[in-house]
Formats: sequence, structure tokens, C-alpha cells
Amino acid sequence: MQALAQATSIVLAGAALGWIVLFSFVLSPVAFKAFDAGRAERLVKQVMNAGHGILGLIAFASAIAALMAGAIAGASVAAVAGAFAFMCKFALAPREDKPIKGHRVVKTARIVASGLTAFIMPVVFASIVLTMLSI
Repeated sequence: MQALAQATSIVLAGAALGWIVLFSFVLSPVAFKAFDAGRAERLVKQVMNAGHGILGLIAFASAIAALMAGAIAGASVAAVAGAFAFMCKFALAPREDKPIKGHRVVKTARIVASGLTAFIMPVVFASIVLTMLSI
């Protein structure tokens, strides 16, 4: 049972890693090269709003599987990756509401969101390594 939970955790973390690579290094840069800024901004925002919630759930599922496998550190790190994904969705995604004071720079918001999504990669990779070592 522990081996199956460990394998499930690693597969789910690998899926999360794949999504991060696809979004940060393929979808976002290609969207801004292929489309005008407004259309690319809407596409990236829509993908973030739809995909980062699923990314967070996949990372949390990986944490649960790692916990069932006995890899407590791997589960903790995977849960942190899930929390980071939800932070990118709710705090960093380009939004349409009006700022309370001042102004919001939309172009830097999407760069920050894509960049910080990419910074989740080492955390997910660490959860994979820790789960493989059953730590």
C-alpha cells in the first residue's frame, strides 16, 4: 500500500510539474508573441483562473498520497506547492477589479504571475525527491 501511495504521489507531483512548465515556458510566452497584448492578457488570465486551482488540488492530492506513503517531509513540501499555486491564482492573477488606491500595472502582473508560477517548480521537484526517499 505504501509503494502505491508513493508512486501516486510522484505521478501527481510530476503532473503538477508538467503543468507549471507548460504554463510558464510555453503558453504564456507564446501567447504574448502570437497575439496582441489585450488578447494574450485575457488568455493568460483565463488559463490561470481555470488551471491554477486544479494545479493546487493536484499538489494537495500529491501531499495526501505522500503522507499515506509515510513521507512526511515530502507531503509538507507538496502542500506548500499547492498553497503557492492557490496564491498565484488568487493574489497574482491579473484581475479586473479596481484598485483601492493608485493604479495597477497589468503587464507586470502577468509577468510576476508567470514568473512566480515557475518558481514553484523547485518546490514540486523537492517534494518528488523527498517522497522518493521516503523522508
